[in-house]
Amino acid sequence: MKSHFAQKYGDLEQWHWWFRGRKKILQSVLGRELHQSAQRSMLSIGCGPAAGLDWLIPFAGPRGHVVGLDINALHALHRPAGIGFVVGSAEKPPLADASFDVVLALDVLEHLDDDHAGLEEVLRLLRPGGMLLVTVPALPSLWGQQDIVSEHRRRYTRGTLKRLFDGAGLSHYWMSYFNSLFFPVVAGFRWTRRALRTGQNATSDFERNRPGLLNSALAVTFGGERHWLSHASLPIGVSLIAVYKRPAVATASGAAPDQRARRRPQRS
Repeated sequence: MKSHFAQKYGDLEQWHWWFRGRKKILQSVLGRELHQSAQRSMLSIGCGPAAGLDWLIPFAGPRGHVVGLDINALHALHRPAGIGFVVGSAEKPPLADASFDVVLALDVLEHLDDDHAGLEEVLRLLRPGGMLLVTVPALPSLWGQQDIVSEHRRRYTRGTLKRLFDGAGLSHYWMSYFNSLFFPVVAGFRWTRRALRTGQNATSDFERNRPGLLNSALAVTFGGERHWLSHASLPIGVSLIAVYKRPAVATASGAAPDQRARRRPQRS
């Protein structure tokens, strides 16, 4: 992302409604998918400031560990106790194969020139029986100044994200849009700006908000979508979320079942 925005990112994570609401949704998904009693190693790729990873510690268990990976070494500053940090790129993470039980790629794939190669590298780090959690910005029609500031290469539809997963040989994953309640507002704002050709030199969308009652209300509203996502996939939204669980046991041929199923119909 643009360097001036990257410097503000850690502060925004602490108070901005989007980060707070997204965290509630991610906590709900992890709580639903992971056994609470287990200990596990967790990696957040492209994590940003290490200070923003402390919420993952309870999911790692008392003897587990949480590691962040980011190409910007400055993000290792103010690292909380119990958090490891590795400086490296998502395209070529300097980590051993099958070294993590849970890998998170939260708004990362859209930054990569080759998202397929990036996903393959993410999967390389995942142990048998492990879980991958991905979020990405949704819908190319919502392209706006925030995508430029964040140096995105693309926004995804459900179909393009499915093709990415299917192309990596994955099957039996769950996928849904989210940030659905605010979709009409975001879409109207971005489509209007594009039609009027305004905001070409605007700052990040995040900088339009301030801490306070309105920000807190927006965070509660956004985070409330976790209750919907626990029952069903949402049909449209500003973002997409996907969960994939790697099979724990290889087949007799030695290939993992998800790789052998590359040409079979996929469920999501």
